[in-house]
Amino acid sequence: MTYFLEVFIEYKFQQLNRPFTYLYSGPLIPLRGMRVRVPFQKQSLIGYITQVTVPDHPDQVIAKSPFPIAEIDDLLDEHAILTDELLSLADDLSTKYFTSKIALLQAMLPQSLFPTKQGLKGPKIAYEEWLIITPLDPLPPMTPRQRQWWQMVASLPKIRRQEIKSKPAIEYLLSQQLVRVEKIEKRRFDFQPLQQEKRPMLTRDQRQVIEEFNQSHDSVYLLQGVTGSGKTEVYLSLSQTVIDAGKTVLMIVPEIALTPVMMSYYYHRFGERVAIFHSGLTPAEKYDEYRKIIRGDISVVVGARSAVFAPLKHLGLIILDEEHSETYKQDNSPFYHARDIALWRGQYHQCKVLMGTATPSLESKARAEKKRYHLLSLPQRVNEQTLPKTTIIDMNRTDHLSPQSSLFSKQLINGIQQRLQANEQIILLVNRRGYAQSVICRQCQETIRCPTCQVPLTYHYQLQSLKCHYCDYLTAYPDTCPLCQSTQLMKQGFGTEQVVQQLEKLFPKARILRLDTDMSGVRSMVTQTLKQFQDHDADILVGTQMVAKGHDFPLVTLVGVMLADLGLHVPHYRAAERTFQLLAQVVGRTGRGTLPGEAMIQTTMPYHYAITLGAKQDYLAFYRREMQARKALQYPPYTYLARFELTSRSQDDVDESALELTRLLIEQVQQDATVIGPNVPYPEFFAGQYRRRVLIKYKDFDLLYDRLYRLYQILVTKTHVKIMLNVDPYDS
Repeated sequence: MTYFLEVFIEYKFQQLNRPFTYLYSGPLIPLRGMRVRVPFQKQSLIGYITQVTVPDHPDQVIAKSPFPIAEIDDLLDEHAILTDELLSLADDLSTKYFTSKIALLQAMLPQSLFPTKQGLKGPKIAYEEWLIITPLDPLPPMTPRQRQWWQMVASLPKIRRQEIKSKPAIEYLLSQQLVRVEKIEKRRFDFQPLQQEKRPMLTRDQRQVIEEFNQSHDSVYLLQGVTGSGKTEVYLSLSQTVIDAGKTVLMIVPEIALTPVMMSYYYHRFGERVAIFHSGLTPAEKYDEYRKIIRGDISVVVGARSAVFAPLKHLGLIILDEEHSETYKQDNSPFYHARDIALWRGQYHQCKVLMGTATPSLESKARAEKKRYHLLSLPQRVNEQTLPKTTIIDMNRTDHLSPQSSLFSKQLINGIQQRLQANEQIILLVNRRGYAQSVICRQCQETIRCPTCQVPLTYHYQLQSLKCHYCDYLTAYPDTCPLCQSTQLMKQGFGTEQVVQQLEKLFPKARILRLDTDMSGVRSMVTQTLKQFQDHDADILVGTQMVAKGHDFPLVTLVGVMLADLGLHVPHYRAAERTFQLLAQVVGRTGRGTLPGEAMIQTTMPYHYAITLGAKQDYLAFYRREMQARKALQYPPYTYLARFELTSRSQDDVDESALELTRLLIEQVQQDATVIGPNVPYPEFFAGQYRRRVLIKYKDFDLLYDRLYRLYQILVTKTHVKIMLNVDPYDS
């Protein structure tokens, strides 16, 4: 039989964003979602099958074709690795986000299943040999040693062959057909769940939320619950109902740091039918988890942003925890937001989508007020615990500064000392990693900068190196200034490393842990650090925003926030929202057990509404105030945004193209949109490329789509300037 295959090849160029037709007449049945090896312009490339047809008269089709139709070289998969759902999703997203379909398909898959030659070299299935008893009567003669091993195998449903240390005994049992060998796929991800307390009784508020959710016929829900109100137990209870009905659950969290925490909750509740999926897994582990999911062996997938593409069948519930988190937005191509994918998949499966947070994004809260989302509420902490007492400390006042360390206020040092004496725990939020934010020469005033981004390099004490937090450039700490050769180098600012060092001097007996993205780069370090803190093997946890969300440590009675106003100095319309959310979330980490909690917030902007309202966790007051500012400036949720980003190695080329693009946009869309730019983003020079941006504000994307699409198709043909369109960018 002759099959006609529509294939998307591995190149992600926009000019090749279309299927190419090939023939297949082999013995296997080709399916949508399989990989194939195909000839393409004297190359051998890998691609995905997106359509299979069997014409009645293939010879006539071939004869009428305006171009020769080649035969594929090889069919690479026994089963489809992409579901019909994911292929349809890629179709819609590539249209909406103006990106190549192959780039989206790659974003959905572990690297081992990429349509590239490198992907074919990735991990393969690993098997383990298991011994399983074979019932025989009567038993053949056995020595005492052989009988001992036989009884061991017979006492268990199955046992790994490698666990039997006597090879002669195994050979005898096999030769007598007393046992048989079965090869079973090995799961290379070895998850060690964090310890969990016994299942709590549901509160009245939790029961009301669950009942309202189950009885409603709405599709999308926003669960707004104060920190410590028990949102996780609501997730677990709703998941239990869905799984009992024979359907599956997709549980998305914003940070890799939260994945082991949420995975532990689900693992204790649902056991081996839980899979984990995030960028911290090895390629082999991702490969194993993906295959278990697509085979249907899994009831729940827990993971970070990319897990939203997990190929679960019979989806009954999608949960997006901490829905406000900016990490749900993919900030490089292909641009997508996990919330949009969750909503699309909810429609596809006709299942409910639940988004939970203590501090909803303004967009989601506005949609809830307009009844587009069904609002659910948990207004009280579990067991009616009180919200923590908060103190805002003005670091502009010298009388507040501790003489022992300029990083800390007197109040915070006293608070830490009191908790250590009481054998309680402390979390300190420092939203900067590294030791010092920059290194400056005292003599010539030169700041040491990244050669590819031109931003100040951060000093990392443990590495004795300077690191770029944009492109990860790394170099040894210099002995002299690169410009004037002076040895008078001065470190400015501080981050998590310096805070830990200062704490070790101030409290030499305290056990201190650090958790930031530098630590998360070390495999299993996040889980290990969280477990140590949970088991009270440490007194103080210092970290970036990774410590601010989702964690539940009953012994934490003090949270300290350093540099609380750091985010307010960024010229961005979301600056106040981000600051409020971060403060409200981290303040909520304290006082979650039986002991009362306290938060101390160090800032140089003590009267800013994001800080005063964040300290009180007064979301409604912040929402009303911030919505007024957004309306005045016509930013989301009152408008939508789209951003063109242009990059080139030539500053002249990128400037010329940005001006041309702005002119064309004004001509094409000014009646239905506002064009802003071109602007110079920070950093202007990134990874060896000059950057420019042009922003569009609009009310209705459908009115602009055709014009933007035609314009984009012309612009992407430029070879000297790369142009990308980010629809609904998180950063403007």
